[in-house]
Amino acid sequence: MRVVLTTFSTFFLLFSQMVLANVLTNGGLDGQLTVSTITLEGNKMTRDNIVMRELEFFVGTSYLPSQLDSLIVKSRQNLMNRSLFNFVTITKIIDRELCDIRISMIERWYIWPIPIIQFADRNLNAWIEKNDLKRLNYGIDLRVENFRGRMEKLNFVLQTGYDMVFAGHWTVPYLDKNQVTGLSLKGGVRFNHEVPYRTVNNKPVYYRSPDAYARDYIFAGINFTFRPKYNYLHDVGFSFSSYVFQDTLLKLNPDFSIGTTSQYFSLTYTFKLDFRDYKPYPLNGYYFDVQIQKMGLGLFPKGIDILWVGTTFDHYFPLISRWYFAYNFSTRLSGNKNRPYFLSSGLGYNDLNVRGYDLYVIDGQNMGLIKSNLKFELIPQKTYQINWIKSKKFSEIFLALYANLFFDMGYVSDYQYFQQNSLANQLIWGTGLGLDFVTYYDVVIRLEAAMNKQKKSGFFISFVAPI
Repeated sequence: MRVVLTTFSTFFLLFSQMVLANVLTNGGLDGQLTVSTITLEGNKMTRDNIVMRELEFFVGTSYLPSQLDSLIVKSRQNLMNRSLFNFVTITKIIDRELCDIRISMIERWYIWPIPIIQFADRNLNAWIEKNDLKRLNYGIDLRVENFRGRMEKLNFVLQTGYDMVFAGHWTVPYLDKNQVTGLSLKGGVRFNHEVPYRTVNNKPVYYRSPDAYARDYIFAGINFTFRPKYNYLHDVGFSFSSYVFQDTLLKLNPDFSIGTTSQYFSLTYTFKLDFRDYKPYPLNGYYFDVQIQKMGLGLFPKGIDILWVGTTFDHYFPLISRWYFAYNFSTRLSGNKNRPYFLSSGLGYNDLNVRGYDLYVIDGQNMGLIKSNLKFELIPQKTYQINWIKSKKFSEIFLALYANLFFDMGYVSDYQYFQQNSLANQLIWGTGLGLDFVTYYDVVIRLEAAMNKQKKSGFFISFVAPI
């Protein structure tokens, strides 16, 4: 009997020690950890409340260890996607059922007086095709990120050269203590010597005024944002646009505008759902938005009257080790069969393009786009230290390199200009190979060799993620 009791006592003692060890390392008896403190390090400019707004765990709340780990990953993604930091590291210090969390950040440089050397064309590839150095704009683009440490953005543009621009934009993400509602103000003027007045063979035809500006454009707008959670955003915008055109443009194309002047108000609503792991170059997650815009609110006689709806869906996911896949669906639908040419839309505008058709535009009232990418990670993301640079804002960098195979398809429905533009009202596609270079400060450089449905090929350069 004593032998049995001794054996039982030994077993009970060993079991108790195992349970105690588990409690000390993984939480209380119920397996949960209580966040006792959150310590912030490195946010010298960024205010604490801006950082705390992005955290999905809270002091005094208990979590299962796996749940807390998941929330830490999401919180780090939230912080990185605000474009305030180059690096964010979140560590746990566990003491019994208590968990201290330390967040270490390396802030970015926030003031950028960027010299403007810009192309007076839709993109770099269209400018290279013309090979005309006179079609350059120059000036200063002053960007102040994280203004006042509140994640506000200030932007002033002073540009001369081929086109003249004076503009300002101020974004305040949070107006209230709950950090939910925000405000954005913008306004400016733009003067253009050269304006596209018609599309022929799916390429813009330009009119150039040697002595005066062919188009004067004045704009102003206000946006209100509502971000109740981490990944949801509602945006309501109200704007005013005023154009003055040379009458030569209407002689060259009577459908260019309703008259030599055009003024209208616009009302826009946008909803965004963003679960991407890293906005500048996502590898995992998804993104969805829907936008509704009414251009022309009936306040001006014979004014603009256009209603359109657009949607975007992006999905990113890993396949196997170092292989990734992504696809995109985009649509733009409008009930207006006739719109002024100067408000043309379709493929080739605003980063909506089928790769391989970078030098073309396809005007139309309705369009659909499908893009796909198969990626291989040639050089996995790795952090490097540049010792001769003293500031951590620049000395610690990361680099990654991806090879990709892509295939895109698109369709534009056009009622107005299809007789002179054969790419409308037909399914087009493009495919090719690419090389993507990714580094800090949201820098993405894409080099692509593409071939389209018409068996025309080319080499193209871009500075945003393909999807």
